[in-house]
Amino acid sequence: IDPDNTYIESSVKIGQDTVVYPFTFLKGNTIIGENCTIYQNSTLENTVIGDNTEINHTIAKDSKIGSNCIIGPFSYLRPGTELADNVKVGDFVEIKKSSVGINSKIPHLSYIGDCVIGKNVNVGAGTITCNYDGKNKWQTIMEDGSFIGSNTNLVAPVKVGKDAMIG
Repeated sequence: IDPDNTYIESSVKIGQDTVVYPFTFLKGNTIIGENCTIYQNSTLENTVIGDNTEINHTIAKDSKIGSNCIIGPFSYLRPGTELADNVKVGDFVEIKKSSVGINSKIPHLSYIGDCVIGKNVNVGAGTITCNYDGKNKWQTIMEDGSFIGSNTNLVAPVKVGKDAMIG
């Protein structure tokens, strides 16, 4: 929209009909699919994005984002983040070294680190994965269909079973 205020390195690949808003930084080996929207104030570095995905006020580094995803505003995807198709990551969510399955949602105000999240999982507001004990990092697993209620702290290592509900 505004080439004078949009920063795209020559190594970046952008698919047809994708719109990039001003004040966006696209760096490294970033690949963006077709029909995506990258809204202003986003920084994407070495990140692969599928088709029909919206990225809004987000920082993503060394991450993979599927098709038909909605990311942001104000999300931070740290290295090792892998989001399947149809994933929603909302405002003020930080994800590090985690995979999130198809149709799963992390709508807002959460920290997800060292996790494996299955498909159709809902992670409620204020959820924190406590993955560090002062010496080691531990993994949290949320199996398919699980529902994590608001303000839940999951102290790893922990596994939430299929279709389980935490309130």
